[in-house]
Amino acid sequence: MMRTKIVKRIVALLSVAVMSMSVVACGGGNKAAGADTLTEEEYEAKAEELGNSLNSAMTDAASIDPNDVEAAKEFIEGLKSPFVEFGALNAPEKYADAHAKFKSGCDAMVEYLDICVKAMDSGEVDTEKMTSLLTTIQTDFTEGAAMLE
Repeated sequence: MMRTKIVKRIVALLSVAVMSMSVVACGGGNKAAGADTLTEEEYEAKAEELGNSLNSAMTDAASIDPNDVEAAKEFIEGLKSPFVEFGALNAPEKYADAHAKFKSGCDAMVEYLDICVKAMDSGEVDTEKMTSLLTTIQTDFTEGAAMLE
């Protein structure tokens, strides 16, 4: 019962976090750090891909059974890849400042997702840390998106 409540709470908080990410697609990855710098068009396409991936994830999240903790953990683990990949992109100069914000938001999101999984395992939720990360995520992605305009 307690774990079900935690899963429901985490899925709700995760929904807020993922929705805040969708501003990337409105404002405007697969190359590793150190790879060639993307063109403006490639970067915009990657930002749109991230937004589309997150919108798809929101649809998928709705189908998760809150009683199936392992499925919820698997879903959350799978959400990390798009953020890691997008954060690792080498943005073109025009988008360098915006990407610095996005990278910070991506890093905060990965940390947030890790905390979600740990909370499902332990039953303990660090609400203060999660709230702080959500604020960072929302602020960084909103500011980054504004820089793309």
